[in-house]
Amino acid sequence: MRVLSFVALTVFLAAPAFADPPPGMKRKGPGFGGPAPDLVERFSRMTPSERREMLEKLPPERRQMMERRLENWANTPPEERQRLQGSYARFQEMTPERQQEIRHLFRRFSETFEPERRPRAQHAVRLLKKADPEERKRFLNSRPFQKNFTEDERKLIEQMANDLPDRE
Repeated sequence: MRVLSFVALTVFLAAPAFADPPPGMKRKGPGFGGPAPDLVERFSRMTPSERREMLEKLPPERRQMMERRLENWANTPPEERQRLQGSYARFQEMTPERQQEIRHLFRRFSETFEPERRPRAQHAVRLLKKADPEERKRFLNSRPFQKNFTEDERKLIEQMANDLPDRE
């Protein structure tokens, strides 16, 4: 569950939403590469006219992307929002180098797995993260795992299970 949460947060926030964010909305210091949960929260708390005004300043495709994200965020249950914000806060506490490593892993994951195959790969990462060393070894050598993923995919899944931080 912890990897899925982190993946969900990353997928939700990974792409930059603004070409040139308006003053006051620019992030200071090392960033995540996309709108932070606090930015999405701020947008969702704006009045409809304030939100419309801000969204109109965006290029059309980025505006659509931000509108979809705001809708997704609005439909996210409060406990899930809190969990995602906690994951993001832990990410922000990492060193810039560690943040870059995590971003790189997720970028590789997104490039390696087609959207319809990602849930199966995410499930494999979750299982590996939970497994003790003996269970992990059996899983990695299992016929289904070997059959369902290429060698490169198996290596990436194992690396993600090893390198991604645990959810607290």
